[in-house]
Amino acid sequence: MPKRTSLSVVRHIADADLDWITELAHQRELDVRTISPYAGERFPAPDTVEAAVVLGGPMSAVDASAHPFLALERDWIRALVEARTPVLGICLGSQLLADALGGAAQTGASGLEWGLVEVRSEAETSHPLAAALAGPAFAFHSDTFQLPPGATVLARSERYIQAWSLGAALAIQFHPEISPSGIQVLVDHEADKLAAIGIDGPEMVREAWTRERDSRDAAERIIGGWLDLPTRP
Repeated sequence: MPKRTSLSVVRHIADADLDWITELAHQRELDVRTISPYAGERFPAPDTVEAAVVLGGPMSAVDASAHPFLALERDWIRALVEARTPVLGICLGSQLLADALGGAAQTGASGLEWGLVEVRSEAETSHPLAAALAGPAFAFHSDTFQLPPGATVLARSERYIQAWSLGAALAIQFHPEISPSGIQVLVDHEADKLAAIGIDGPEMVREAWTRERDSRDAAERIIGGWLDLPTRP
């Protein structure tokens, strides 16, 4: 198989946390190419993309009409997966993957899931990353997804499905990529929402710094493990 040389990363805010993704990609001699569709940047032609990560963001995939670029993004994601190009969708990205592949983004019936959640992998799955997904993980979402036809559930928390796969797609609802600095950015963006529901944002950031090493190790297992998978499934 040809060696992968680049990684395309879709971000939905200007200060998206790319630190650990970039570090892991550079360790593997991958050039990181960012795409900012919210700012009007066009998506590259699918046949020029070797692998893609679609990050989270403050907008809702449930209300895509408020963000017209999300429809273009779904079409682009679908084209990548149909071409068997590896795609990793995280949080909002996982919901867009579901939409793109015949499932649907939807408001979560169990409400906001935030902070550290315990993720357990599904024992019966043979996916090479299933075991790596298990453990405490940072989550912040109130939307979720209806699974696409044929998808395999890889992990769950008490409230929600946390990961699934389908062909070249891997969807993760929690945030393996986020560093303590990234959680600070999230707290800054969501300050009003956090205050309204009584969540102590600064405490969430402090806890993230105490867990930095464990979180970084999980990023290596999950995102690094995904980058190390064969270039085609």
